[in-house]
Amino acid sequence: MIPSWAYLDEHDRSVFRAALAFLDNRLAEPSTIDWAVRLGRDRRIERAAIENLLSNHRADVAKEPWATTWRLIEESWSERAVESGPSTAIYEIQRRLRTGDRSGAIVSAIVDLVAPRLKVEALSSSFRQFAKVPRRPKTFRQLVSAGLTSGEIVDLDVLELDKLDDVPFLRALANALERSVDHGLDIGRRVGWDGQHRLWQLGDLSRVYYLVRGRRTVDGQDDPDAYHHGIAPAVKLLYEVVTRIGELIREEELPFVRRWRLTNTPVHIRLWAAAARNSQVISDAELSAFLLALDDSRFWDLHGYPEIAELRAARFGELGPEAQATLIARLRKGPPRNFWPKKAEPEKVKNGRLYWTLRELKRMDLANGNLPQNVKAWLDAEIGKFPDLVGMSADEGLPEGVTVKDVAPTPDDRYDALEGVARLRALETALASAGEKWSDDPAGRADDWLRQPTKVALILNDLEQAESGGDEFPRVWNRFGWAHSPTRPEPVDASAQDPQDEADRVLALLAQLSERTLSVAIEGISSWLDHWRKHVVVSADGLAVWLKIWPLAVTATNSQAESDDGANLSVTATIVDNDREPKDLDTLNTPVGKLVGVFLAACPSLNQVPSPFEAGAAARQMRDVLVTADGRSGLIARHRLIEGLPYFLRADRVWTEENLVTPLRKGDGASLALWRAVARATRFADVLKFIGNAMAEKATDRRLGRETRGRLVFSLIVEALHALRDNREPAVPNARVQQMLRTLDDEVRATAANAVQQFVKELSSKAPQGGEPPSAAALFRTAAMPFFRDVWPQERSLATPGVSKALADLPATSREAFAEAVEVIERFLVPFECWSMLEYGLYGDEGKSKKLSMIDDEVKANALLRLLDLTIGTSEGAVIPYDLTDALDQIRSVASHLADSVSYRRLSTAARRV
Repeated sequence: MIPSWAYLDEHDRSVFRAALAFLDNRLAEPSTIDWAVRLGRDRRIERAAIENLLSNHRADVAKEPWATTWRLIEESWSERAVESGPSTAIYEIQRRLRTGDRSGAIVSAIVDLVAPRLKVEALSSSFRQFAKVPRRPKTFRQLVSAGLTSGEIVDLDVLELDKLDDVPFLRALANALERSVDHGLDIGRRVGWDGQHRLWQLGDLSRVYYLVRGRRTVDGQDDPDAYHHGIAPAVKLLYEVVTRIGELIREEELPFVRRWRLTNTPVHIRLWAAAARNSQVISDAELSAFLLALDDSRFWDLHGYPEIAELRAARFGELGPEAQATLIARLRKGPPRNFWPKKAEPEKVKNGRLYWTLRELKRMDLANGNLPQNVKAWLDAEIGKFPDLVGMSADEGLPEGVTVKDVAPTPDDRYDALEGVARLRALETALASAGEKWSDDPAGRADDWLRQPTKVALILNDLEQAESGGDEFPRVWNRFGWAHSPTRPEPVDASAQDPQDEADRVLALLAQLSERTLSVAIEGISSWLDHWRKHVVVSADGLAVWLKIWPLAVTATNSQAESDDGANLSVTATIVDNDREPKDLDTLNTPVGKLVGVFLAACPSLNQVPSPFEAGAAARQMRDVLVTADGRSGLIARHRLIEGLPYFLRADRVWTEENLVTPLRKGDGASLALWRAVARATRFADVLKFIGNAMAEKATDRRLGRETRGRLVFSLIVEALHALRDNREPAVPNARVQQMLRTLDDEVRATAANAVQQFVKELSSKAPQGGEPPSAAALFRTAAMPFFRDVWPQERSLATPGVSKALADLPATSREAFAEAVEVIERFLVPFECWSMLEYGLYGDEGKSKKLSMIDDEVKANALLRLLDLTIGTSEGAVIPYDLTDALDQIRSVASHLADSVSYRRLSTAARRV
């Protein structure tokens, strides 16, 4: 096994060595544990250093609780990441299932959605506050918080489980889910679960089956386990899959149910109880034996074993008279006294026991109405003591899901009876008020009234009647600015309004407002200018109003508190985590950002107006004011302009170099935010000839996030490929690009390798105007091949799994040049985790034939064999593509003699392990 640090570049190795030095003799310290559990997946170098030290059998971590703690941390790092929020991967699974994919890979993908995983976190501040943490910890629980996590429960409507009728596939899926549940229970035991109680330690489990099959019911009801992460998602899907098997072939369901009965865990007992509601699965005799043998906890605990209460109620009428009498006697006796605290008042305990008895008898009566007459009479006589049980539902007392309800607007209709200044004054007073409780919100009701489509027109009329454009009503102006939109729905009986005329009316009023009113209402007014920008820039009053409001927008924006992840305006900036993009500057939702949007709307097409920034032009006046802004406002303005850098370079090159390009060349924190603006779009030769060399430098600057650096590299690689194809000098010298590729970290270098494949794929699928698209083979030969020969660094030390994976599908993309592509890239190929032929671009169909059919001669077959041999590992635990057999069959059908080669036999043997 190659150590995880073997593929680190020189920079990362220096970080690795520093981490080793820092951690030496510190693994048995609580502070080191606390630091380690906070390391995200992006901190791979620090994790590699810790794993290296742990593998060296260090004496300082051989004793407890350090040994257990570090092994738990190590195990949690080996788990696959959990997708936060509703899964998006399920839609790819849905697509593959619809195309008939029933492979082992799709089984693994489904299980991965719900599989319970170990999660190890730092002790929370609340735990430290209420539990004393000793200086010398005795157990791992005094060092870390360990438990189960998982993805969310699967939406069965998206998975389309009821459409699956392939029983062998469903059986394989159920087996895999069962193993996943067992694995989750094993993890739970390792982190302190006692194996019987406290299911909250496993993430909780309200039901083993779905109450809500989709995301949410129409009336807002969620499944009780909708927000449980841990064992619940896998258990629920397992039950539904096994039930689906039973719907198709009953005999195939029974082995699963029998195993559940023999496994003495709360989860398996509850799975069995849920399945036993179906009399075709569990006989009456077996059911009677089960119910009569239950201990008090399983018999009475509605939250721990709700399925048993449901089973008892659902099938009570099917039991024999003796079993019924025994159950009724036990229910009438009530739950044991020890279910209540010793000091509880006897009368309260008596009422509580009676309440529980009546609730369960009522549940049984609601389910089948087969209670004996004397019991029914006693129930009817006693239940009046508890009014809430009289109209109870069948799931009373069982775990419930969350109900989500919309909060309807509550407009205050009294404003309809007012008009003019009187209405404005009433609204201003209400908007300035604060209710004493949530149900008393005059400001909210006033805002609800104003946001109705017909009301903004009334407010506009009122403002026109007021003095100075309604200057004494800043709060009304603020809300009006948010509510008045050119796209608002108009009432059916309303006469058509001219949007330009409406915008002119508002601008005339804005021109009358004082700076005080504009400052208070700046958020709403800037929003109005942004929404109406197309009309503002052609209005006679538009420029004057914009110039009047701009300095107030700058003041408001600069005064807003920036978040911790905001742009650093100091001279230096810290290095960010490799995988974590810093939160980008908010350039759209601030007053300045919205006014810059108005300026951009005022910039005409250069085909119609080649020189839009002539002296005296409105766009020139706005631009000159924009660029003088300082602080956060100035950064936002430049950020928005740099996004449109090609336009400004064409319109006014000298001004753009001085005001937009020069700030990019600075090394301060503000320049990093501007480089993120550059990275938002692919840049071509017209821009790269001005900033290409600086871009190559920034692509290796780790103060920028990995995604941003990857996008910068993508632009440089695409330009180099275009230059080779067009036989011209590149905007950035190839030697400079080559040096950049040497110094990139592996993940960004993989992005560069993938850019070549994207170049060939996208250009071969887009036809130029009035012509045919170039062939993929021609693009490879004229651009990609010379790029790998003359630009890409040739050092074997740069051949890493990430680069290898990025290059693996280039041959298939190159079509007829498949064999040539393999020959060019093979020196850069090493084994990587390849789960299917999708990694090689050879999975699935293309038209009416399979993609593998492009391997249609001996040269290509030999090339594919070499490609697979170089990229599929030889170690015992190496990942093998699940459909490797298909590729080998294609090779053998085209060139049968290759089946005798050593590489073919190795791969064939590996394929049998899948």
